Amino acid sequence: MTQRDWQKDMDDVQGYLKNKHLVHHNEQTLRGEPVAEVLQYWLQEAKELQEIVSGRGREILRLRSLLGGLNDELTATEDRADAAEAREQQLKEAVQLAVNDLGLWDDKITAANVVLGQLQRVLSTLYPDTPAPKEGE
Repeated sequence: MTQRDWQKDMDDVQGYLKNKHLVHHNEQTLRGEPVAEVLQYWLQEAKELQEIVSGRGREILRLRSLLGGLNDELTATEDRADAAEAREQQLKEAVQLAVNDLGLWDDKITAANVVLGQLQRVLSTLYPDTPAPKEGE
């Protein structure tokens, strides 16, 4: 199919529609509608598509890229939330074990030190990017 200038075709169709009353012949129809009107409709669609591709299409691409970035950020946030929930569950389990362990020791000070050590190990996993406090802090 040869490349056509839709703007020239649109001008021809509009000229025909404007002056069709001057021509005395049977008008061609397509499914009951005048062919010139059907052609005008599709030429208008072509114009809008060309505008989208040339100008507004860039905006659509920019917005798609922005949405892709937001989707990536949302996925990363969900992953961090899942990891935080897993650490919270570990902490709950460790606290429960520590509480249970307190009753098993005769020497309460030794028991408390053991429990504190367990809790410190678990707490150090809550914020893995933050250095653990040093003794005396």
